[in-house]
Amino acid sequence: MQIIQCDSCGKRYKVKENDNDEATSKYKCNSCFHIIRVVNSNNTRDQDQLQTAEKQLLSQNPVDDRVWSQENAGPIEYNTNALGLDTKSPSGPSLSLRTKFNLTIGAVLTCAMVLIYFWSESRMQQEAKDQVLDKAQLLLTTMEASRDFTSKIVKPALYKALPDRFITEGMSSSFGARNIFDRISKVYPQYYFKHAAPYPRNTANQADVFEMNIIKKFNNDKNIKEWRGYRPSEGEKKYSVMKPIVAEQRCMRCHSDPAIAPKELLEKYGDKKGFGRSVGEVIGTLTISVPASVVMEKAQTNTMAFIGIVALFFGLLIVIANFFFTKVVLRPIKYLADNADDISLGKLDTLINTSGGDEIAKLAKAFDRMKISIKMAFEQLAR
Repeated sequence: MQIIQCDSCGKRYKVKENDNDEATSKYKCNSCFHIIRVVNSNNTRDQDQLQTAEKQLLSQNPVDDRVWSQENAGPIEYNTNALGLDTKSPSGPSLSLRTKFNLTIGAVLTCAMVLIYFWSESRMQQEAKDQVLDKAQLLLTTMEASRDFTSKIVKPALYKALPDRFITEGMSSSFGARNIFDRISKVYPQYYFKHAAPYPRNTANQADVFEMNIIKKFNNDKNIKEWRGYRPSEGEKKYSVMKPIVAEQRCMRCHSDPAIAPKELLEKYGDKKGFGRSVGEVIGTLTISVPASVVMEKAQTNTMAFIGIVALFFGLLIVIANFFFTKVVLRPIKYLADNADDISLGKLDTLINTSGGDEIAKLAKAFDRMKISIKMAFEQLAR
């Protein structure tokens, strides 16, 4: 009989001596399933050393009386030449350091990607909206400039030349602005312009329910100079910018009392719509609208392009990190594991590289000291 001890949990067992020619025998611990390697001793000197070691072990702790064999339900003996030993713990298969490292860095980078996605999407949407707003503001300013040019330059000049005439094409600011936008929309079809007013002379300018509510807000609070936001519409939301049209003294001839209105204006539009206005009243809004999908699609495109670049960078980072992890950590650890395995099989002359000053080098030095201690212990037992 021979006494062996599990290196993992410390449990001791009696085993039958192996009479075959194998250099080592392998057993599985009945408690923790750890594989125990036993060096077979076939000469008298080794037998004496083993008997001395057995006496020391017996004096320290009790020994499990169960004999390891193929017949009982205890630990199972493994042949040295057997491959693919079952070293799995009861909790399941163990993961390699490389797998654990990749899972950890993968989880960190995934969380980072999610945070970057939501942050970049918010930023891109805001930037896209700002860009669209800038273009809408430019177009709105263009329409305002067109109206001012007609009202302040063209209209007075025509009135001076033709005091008794009303020429719609040159004296109506809304007519001129609308025709200018019709030409612009051929290049920028995604933009929408409207000179919205309640009960206008031209039905194309009739304000809808939403625009009527904004006009009321402008009338109730003269400090509001602009309205921005998403407005509901059929099919999709639209992002709109609205500015109030305030009646001035020069507008009164055509918008106050039909009795003082130009004859040609009355003949063309009648005396029911567009009249009864007063100076300072908000009589309409200049409205620029852009479909919200323009903003969202542009933001989404920019976001996906940015995330693609970040994902490529993270992928490259994982490859580089694996390369250095293998070189700096895995290879030295495998080297130490191979040396420790050789020492466990009795090869006490194994050389261990202890150069370096990092944690792995300190571990190598500890293994080297342990090897020396084991060798000295065997020499003392031999005496």
